[in-house]
Amino acid sequence: MARSKLSATFWRNRLNDICDLMSNDPFYQQLLELSWRRKLTVAEETRLRAWLAAHPEAESDWEAETALNQALARSHDLAVSTNFTARVLEAVRLEEAAVSRGRAAGRLWLRLRWLPKAALAALIVGAGLVSYQNHQLTKRKALALSVAAVSDVASLPSPDILEDFDAVRALKQTPPADVDLLALLK
Repeated sequence: MARSKLSATFWRNRLNDICDLMSNDPFYQQLLELSWRRKLTVAEETRLRAWLAAHPEAESDWEAETALNQALARSHDLAVSTNFTARVLEAVRLEEAAVSRGRAAGRLWLRLRWLPKAALAALIVGAGLVSYQNHQLTKRKALALSVAAVSDVASLPSPDILEDFDAVRALKQTPPADVDLLALLK
């Protein structure tokens, strides 16, 4: 286990060194990119060998790149379908449409964020209307009970009795109090 960890660490460090070397040296990067496009000229090949002699840690990377380039050169070019561009553009359009639908759904929720507030307001108004209707019903019941109580009372006397009202009222009048007499009684 310790040996495989050591080996993995060694190769990881080696790979990091090669990557640093390749990214830091523009000469090597330029020759690498040229080798991807075409076969190197004799002068370029000579300069590369001299550079690899000065940097032996990059030789294995160069050999791997060369082997990959040769394998790609030997592979057959695949025939691209005649509608390849149209299919790629259609796939891009579908992906953009899916993204915009996702954005539209998000925007729809933003446009409808007033909906819960409106529902709450409608609920409060509905509860107020039910409460008002209940209050009106209670008032009507109380009015009906008072009308029923009045209707149960015996009917009023006839208007003939009211003809002598002035005489009756005169009998009820009391003379004013005698203040002197009240003072003597005290």
